[in-house]
Amino acid sequence: MLVDKKHIVSNFSPLKGSDTVSEVKKRMQEQGVDILPVVDSATHALIGQLSLDNLQQADKDQFISDIDLNEPVKIYRGQHIFEAARLMLQYERTFLPVVDEEWTMLGVLKKEHILGKLSEMLNVAEAGSVITVTLDRIDFSISEIVHLIETESAKILGMTVEKPKQSDQTFRVSFKLDLQDVSRVAAALRRYDYIVSTNSENEIFNEDIENRADELLKYIDM
Repeated sequence: MLVDKKHIVSNFSPLKGSDTVSEVKKRMQEQGVDILPVVDSATHALIGQLSLDNLQQADKDQFISDIDLNEPVKIYRGQHIFEAARLMLQYERTFLPVVDEEWTMLGVLKKEHILGKLSEMLNVAEAGSVITVTLDRIDFSISEIVHLIETESAKILGMTVEKPKQSDQTFRVSFKLDLQDVSRVAAALRRYDYIVSTNSENEIFNEDIENRADELLKYIDM
């Protein structure tokens, strides 16, 4: 999903060089933010961002045009929503300025909107179950897993990959499936020696029964 006009809040007002320090501090306090984008008043091009730290030593009547700006964190129209989410997490932002190829500011993307879109893309609200497969880094292949899942008449609604932080760690690939009971899918994957965990009630119940049966057999053997 790409960033386009239907995602952009276009009535956002960026800062301009004619704004004063006192005005900017007041606005930051009212909006609960400590960073705001700054545009050129003539071209509306994004020229930087101003943080509350930049204003600490400035006189309250000083103009923004007289203060050094920081490089802006922004996203281009046409980039993917995933990139917007990455930037928001990396820089801890509640919104991102959106610009075109000429850096003309088109508006902002808001965090709650991005989270909503991610939820839609991952089908978080859809009924179903999640199955997670643990893979060694050298064995990281999705095609066989997808084939085995589809062989059991399951449809994949969404997929996420937890990347290892170190080279010797494993990947955890989670699939949102359209099934309430994924025990058959899990069994099919385990037959191919995949390490599988699920949140399916039936799968958890079956594992509990198997564990209790093993305990009973051990008790009888005693």
